[in-house]
Amino acid sequence: MAELLLGVDAGASNLKIVELKEKKGQYSLKNIFLRQMPAGVIVDGTVLDHGAAAHVIKECLAHGKGFTKDAALGMRGRDAVVKRMEIAWNGKGNFQETFVWNADQYIGIPSSKATFDAQLLSYDSEKGLADAVIAAANRDKVADCIAMAELAGLKPVVVDIEALALVNLTSVMFGRKKHPNALIDLGHDCTNVIFYENGFVDYVKSIPKGCKFLMEEIAQDMDVELEKAVEIIRDKEIMTNDVDAQAAAMSFGSNLGAEIETAVETYMSDRRKEPVDIHLCGAGANVKMLVDQMEIAMRMSLPALNPFAAIEVPEQMKPVADRAGACAFAVAVGLAMRRA
Repeated sequence: MAELLLGVDAGASNLKIVELKEKKGQYSLKNIFLRQMPAGVIVDGTVLDHGAAAHVIKECLAHGKGFTKDAALGMRGRDAVVKRMEIAWNGKGNFQETFVWNADQYIGIPSSKATFDAQLLSYDSEKGLADAVIAAANRDKVADCIAMAELAGLKPVVVDIEALALVNLTSVMFGRKKHPNALIDLGHDCTNVIFYENGFVDYVKSIPKGCKFLMEEIAQDMDVELEKAVEIIRDKEIMTNDVDAQAAAMSFGSNLGAEIETAVETYMSDRRKEPVDIHLCGAGANVKMLVDQMEIAMRMSLPALNPFAAIEVPEQMKPVADRAGACAFAVAVGLAMRRA
């Protein structure tokens, strides 16, 4: 069996690295690392300072022993696309090659500037249509991600869009459900609503409102610098007891919840499907007041996706997992379940 990879999720706010062991289908945590990413090093999934990002990775790994250097890297941002769609095809030749020739009209990124893939799910010979999941990302962005990892001494084996890593995680945790579900990934720069079914991404709606916007509201309402607002949002006691911090979280959560509800309703109308289960992940899922207000706006419960629920976590590693909140490690764990 192929070896599991080192899951590296380098975000704008935090770097999360996870390595797993597997025995008889059961996972256990082998290594876990967490470091804060300096502001401006990674923005909207783009690595702007390779050296600084690589230095943070090196600092993380300097405290680990016996980890693999074969890595699965996470990709995010508005120019990382995953969606399921029907594509005209005559059923002849190689589907991948046919898709490449016509990729521009499907991915929204010029094929000359993108790296992409398409997975054929089924083919209707009568209609001449292929049901496929397509994934694409800016080629330069992928190259930057790989360069960052190589500078840190890692060997990139897989570069995975975060939506694919998250659906991979849910497939391992819950199995492949034959009904649509959704994940709400509360990230730093944006919030992604990922609709998926039977182990495959169906559609991703990106909402340009992430935790950094909550931090900006807190900085304004509490009249503090943005760096202080970052500390505040990570402090559960302040977020629970400070009136101004609560007000900012309530306002942001209400607006974000309304936009997510619209995304869900649009999906139901377009796809004629209704997601059965909706889970939250990402660092924002650990901000209780934010989640509470989203639930009020959406009139539904939004349980957190705990990626460690099906993984044995040694006692000495639990403080790291708890420091940023388990939800923040969902992409890293999904990546760590990839194989070389």
